[in-house]
Amino acid sequence: MTSENFEPADIETGLFARRLEELFRTVPGPNGRAYSAKAIARRSTDAGFRLGESYLSQLRSGKAKSPSFRTVEGIAAAFGVDVHYFLEDRAAQRTREELDKLRMQADADIQLAAFRLAGLSSDKVSVVNELIKVLRQQQGLPQDPPEISGTDASTGAK
Repeated sequence: MTSENFEPADIETGLFARRLEELFRTVPGPNGRAYSAKAIARRSTDAGFRLGESYLSQLRSGKAKSPSFRTVEGIAAAFGVDVHYFLEDRAAQRTREELDKLRMQADADIQLAAFRLAGLSSDKVSVVNELIKVLRQQQGLPQDPPEISGTDASTGAK
């Protein structure tokens, strides 16, 4: 996709802000924590796409609604996602799935915990899930990560 065939109108009103916020919530930085607006602005600028922290915050909140294609490219580069994530539902879903895999692969402790659950009875897995919810609350996090809060945690079904 080039800037010649990209129009800000290609992005549904509010969709860009929602998808941008989703990246901030779900893409872990090098330290395993969420990126700050300052870090993403710096990464975008370092990649050759000048982006200010305040403008990024306006895009994130939806106050700024028509980013240029260069800005979208810069944000995508900073997060390491395909620029189509912001434009196409299929690309967005594929990116979400890739981000989920990367997030789990990036944290060896999460992988180890998941492997240790293998073979336990479903009632024992439920106990562990309840404990995790308590621990998340103690750390000021929601009981379930945002991407699974709309699903049945025991089955994964919506």
